[in-house]
Amino acid sequence: MNTDKRFVSLKVLENSENLYDRFESAFRSVARTYIECTPIEISNIYFQRSNNQILVIYDYNNLELKYLLELEDGAMGEHAKLPNGEIVDSFMEFWIKWVVEGFFSEELKVEAKHIDITFHDGTVTKKI
Repeated sequence: MNTDKRFVSLKVLENSENLYDRFESAFRSVARTYIECTPIEISNIYFQRSNNQILVIYDYNNLELKYLLELEDGAMGEHAKLPNGEIVDSFMEFWIKWVVEGFFSEELKVEAKHIDITFHDGTVTKKI
């Protein structure tokens, strides 16, 4: 399978103690729990750091969709590959934004272009 390298950029708003290590640990935990169980295969996640930015860099495999086309004489399997860079980017941005909003909202900001997330806790709706 062909792999492509992609990244999501985060801006450091406040460089608190062990920020990079804490973010990496939190995101890897989320990746193990919520990303590895999906059909999108993301691998080689690593973090590039600079003074005011973190890049989450990763490879992914194209998503292959399979479906059954039912004909009168029986079922026939079909499949398609998607050029899914934007799908994977949105997926990764969602989980990175979720980690940032949950744990690092005062320290990090996701510089994203694909999706927005709306949180609603019963009284407050917040869009990030």
